Amino acid sequence: QADVWNASLWVPRMAQSILELQKNAVLRMLNLGDGGDQNLSTASTWKVLVYDKFCQEVVSLLLKVGGLRNHGVTLHLNINSERLPVADVPAVYFVEPTEQNIQKIVEDLSKNLYESCYVNFASAIPRPLLEDLANNAFQTGGAQKVAGVFDRYISFVSLSPTLFSLNLPAAYMTLHSTQLEERVMRQYIERIVDGLLSIVATMRVLPVIRCPPGEAAQMIAERLEERIRELLNRSGGVAAELFAAARTGAEVPGGSRPLLIILDRDIDLVTMLSHTWTYQAMVHDVLGMRLNKMQVPVESDDASAPPKARSYDVDDQDSFWTAHAGDQFPEVLNAVPKAIEEFEKKRAEMANTGGEDGAQALAPGLAAAINALPEMTEKKRSIDMHTNIAHALVAEVKARELDRYYELEDQLPSQSLGTSISQLEQLLNASQKGTLADKLRAIMILVLTKPSVSQQQLQGLVDAYENTGG
Repeated sequence: QADVWNASLWVPRMAQSILELQKNAVLRMLNLGDGGDQNLSTASTWKVLVYDKFCQEVVSLLLKVGGLRNHGVTLHLNINSERLPVADVPAVYFVEPTEQNIQKIVEDLSKNLYESCYVNFASAIPRPLLEDLANNAFQTGGAQKVAGVFDRYISFVSLSPTLFSLNLPAAYMTLHSTQLEERVMRQYIERIVDGLLSIVATMRVLPVIRCPPGEAAQMIAERLEERIRELLNRSGGVAAELFAAARTGAEVPGGSRPLLIILDRDIDLVTMLSHTWTYQAMVHDVLGMRLNKMQVPVESDDASAPPKARSYDVDDQDSFWTAHAGDQFPEVLNAVPKAIEEFEKKRAEMANTGGEDGAQALAPGLAAAINALPEMTEKKRSIDMHTNIAHALVAEVKARELDRYYELEDQLPSQSLGTSISQLEQLLNASQKGTLADKLRAIMILVLTKPSVSQQQLQGLVDAYENTGG
């Protein structure tokens, strides 16, 4: 992802993944407070969940609609939408600490939309905003409906058990804008620090922070250290518990502290631009996957009809995705028919259960088939999804000859400048091979990989690019 920095948190081995820890924090929130058993399959109190767009994306990666319902959530609504009163149930607000969200909460209190409300902020709310909430709630007569206000420290999204994102897709462009005011830049850095503080608080660890000097990475690292120290000094025992790894089973062997490395994105721009050849990265690059969701063009039975976009999402519960996300694309193309073959074989075995003495074996065979039905249904759904994804990727590879771009870019570090320019010129002059964006990315990668390229050589590549319509 094109964030302004890379943050890598190394912990020797944890009892729970970051995804599990964040999910547990959300479940505690849905239990209307910090106490209670977050593993309850049902909730004794029905409630309404009100969130903003950022927090909606946090929850959507952790709990599906059925999971929310299992924990007593009857409605889940955006805070900026028009909402009708539901006077006999409490509301759980899960929002970022912004002036706009504070105003909406106060407005809801004045309208008596809910029986009571539990206000949960994704990151720590600044003191001035907290005072605004208290004063305005008192003036509107709704203060008695506020059952609690909590800083949850979960201002990030968990994409997998080992991968998180602060969900700031425009970070690099924002912080490198020449029009950005100093005040806005510091606000944006504070937003990044909020996310990183949420990471270490969710994991309940105090990391050793390392970064190179200068630029945004150092600013973020220093501000993160300040925030952690402020929290420890101000909150005392509460902060000590917040960072106590033993409380959640996230023990670090030998008592060693984890290492948090923060790097500027500029340290490796080539990775951002390169055409890739692994399954997960191609789904991101070619199909635009975001937050594990994507739109895939799927051909209909009518050959004359254009493909229709179908929405898919993948996660760590998808066994095919877990097994092959990091594989080379040709390996995935071989794995798809094998998965189909295995599925058909198992389905045939289920159909033939009972053998010659079918009457005697009918009951246990039928019971086994019924028990296996949910698993088989999910497996069929997964296979169909990855078949359609693979077909869509193959179509794009053929139309844009992405394999050629990948091969060229992969060989740039190991071959001479002259050979690199010659091969790239061939691609640029073949107007049907790749989009303008593909060609521009290849030029940028060559410049970054071969800093010795002369102005005359670069101008030749630019002229070839412009001749193709760039």
